[in-house]
Amino acid sequence: MNKKLIISLSIVYMSLCNIVFANYTISGAVQSEDGDPIKKGLITLVKESNGEEVDKTKVSRKGKFKLKKISSGKYIIKFTGDKIESKPISVMDDDVEDFIITIKSVEESPEPLSQETEILNEPNVKTLNTPLKTENKNDLLPQLRPYDQVDRLDFEDQFFEYESNLRELKNQIDSLKSIVTAFEKKQTMPNVSKEILDLIKVPDFQYRIELKNGTVVMGDILSETDSSLVLKTQIGQLVLKKEMVIRRNKHVEPEPKVIFLGDPFVNIYPDRHEFSGRIKNVGQKRADFVRVVSNLFTQTTKPAGQDSVFVKGSRIMYDSGVIADTALEPGQTATYNFPVKIKNRSKVQYHTMDIHWNTTE
Repeated sequence: MNKKLIISLSIVYMSLCNIVFANYTISGAVQSEDGDPIKKGLITLVKESNGEEVDKTKVSRKGKFKLKKISSGKYIIKFTGDKIESKPISVMDDDVEDFIITIKSVEESPEPLSQETEILNEPNVKTLNTPLKTENKNDLLPQLRPYDQVDRLDFEDQFFEYESNLRELKNQIDSLKSIVTAFEKKQTMPNVSKEILDLIKVPDFQYRIELKNGTVVMGDILSETDSSLVLKTQIGQLVLKKEMVIRRNKHVEPEPKVIFLGDPFVNIYPDRHEFSGRIKNVGQKRADFVRVVSNLFTQTTKPAGQDSVFVKGSRIMYDSGVIADTALEPGQTATYNFPVKIKNRSKVQYHTMDIHWNTTE
């Protein structure tokens, strides 16, 4: 019987301790109607029953506050700053989080301008509360606030949260750079469809005819007799007397031409063939992205392997922004060396060598 009584009293005592010494936390924020944080002010917590002050704390620079070691009960939480706001709050056996105190803005209605007053010129006057004589309220001059009433920023306070603002500013600058880059590319690289390019016909004349008076005519020969030539030129058909013609040659546009300098040297292995040699651009224009290609074949002309390599030549930066060292200027030579693996253990009987290039000029 005594043991049961002791256990019951212990349970009652522990419950009373939990009720008396239960500590909870109230956390929240103070903000305006627009959701902007209120950075300065004092939070005071008082009991609802008798107005007794329980705890108080300052609002942080981010507009937040926290009250610790608060017992269960009903309270009034007050904000004191540029404006005063009160709000009831209940703490019932749990922490109160994200409690929002909204500070309402009060719009002051202007006083009616019904009478004229004289402006005081005494040196001790600090305010200008005298309305001016005007026909329209919009014509009023702005009223000056006394200097000693101007809000001053403490030295240790910051005007804004610079870390987050700098990070946001950097993101905006990066976004602006992307937009400017895209705009520049759009200006330098017009969007012309392939259909439009196909409609543009560029004349390709085959003959270059030089006359006695020094004139050079480009065109195609439509017909020819013993005494005259009929040419199709860019301005129409032209009839020339043969006695005026000094020289008539096939017109060939200057272009690159890359050739092999001798046969390639081939090292033959069970699983691959290694090719090496030299090439040269004997044309009149630069060859871009020069590549040597080799193909292996079996006795039945079945492909047995293929590979290629770009040669090392002149370093060129192209209009697209690509930089490559695979170009050959007219008269320039380059070497190549690369292996070609044999597929499926095929028996190679012969090979072919090709040179590929592009023209960008």
